[in-house]
Amino acid sequence: MVFFFLELLSAVDKRVINWVPVTNGDTEEVKKLNVTYIISVARKLGCSIFLLPEDILEVNPKMMLILTASIMYWILLQKAKVNGEDISPEEEGNAAMDDDANQDGVTEEKEEMTENNVE
Repeated sequence: MVFFFLELLSAVDKRVINWVPVTNGDTEEVKKLNVTYIISVARKLGCSIFLLPEDILEVNPKMMLILTASIMYWILLQKAKVNGEDISPEEEGNAAMDDDANQDGVTEEKEEMTENNVE
């Protein structure tokens, strides 16, 4: 699991991971160092970190999902900055969801129901 997060962070920014200090993690101490390195790199990027090294070592699925989501959120922020957009990723995500809803016709049905109730 440690290498998954290292590869994920490396995919986000190739220069952010220094592979020299990363080892296979034969002992618990070395594993904890690797996990601590993951957390420090994520913080360095600007991700909000809500987990401890023990959460990754013990494979706490909820906390690992939060770490992955935090990295994904950071990626969205970077894409918005590169595109020069002033909208936040939340607004971007909501706009995408609205587009999907419009394509499905769900929004149109809601609008019709609202209009009928108002009259």
